[in-house]
Amino acid sequence: MGVGFRFYRLGYVVFSSGGLLLLLFFNANISSEYLFNHQGAARYLSLMFAAFGVIVIKISFRSYQFSEFVGWSTQEEPFTTRGILSSVRHPIYSGTILIAIGYWLFNPTVPTTASVMCILAYLPVGIHLEERKLIKQFGQRYIKYKCDVPALIPRLF
Repeated sequence: MGVGFRFYRLGYVVFSSGGLLLLLFFNANISSEYLFNHQGAARYLSLMFAAFGVIVIKISFRSYQFSEFVGWSTQEEPFTTRGILSSVRHPIYSGTILIAIGYWLFNPTVPTTASVMCILAYLPVGIHLEERKLIKQFGQRYIKYKCDVPALIPRLF
């Protein structure tokens, strides 16, 4: 994909990272009452969701070269369906969802709810843009992969 893809990817990473930082800043600077008791089971669930999300993202990066992922490298990433990519097409987004749910359970306030809703609303847009680019880049191979492998939640059977 060359230079255009490099700048697309770099711009995407800067935009999504900047947006996330703004959401976290917003969330940290607005005080609010808790929506429900976040102690006990909710606290443990929040830590489990967040930890599992971090693990999924860590495993996901085994399938990518970091410099290519963020757009620093001009080398084109090969089409691969190995590892976690054989179970879900967008494992980093899956991990992000788990972390967001865990964060909301850990700090269930109105600002946190708004932040998590923004993250969850953004992900379908990111998936759409990424898949459009991947279909253009890999054609029928990616379309078949898209039909065979779920986007975010692996099939159990």
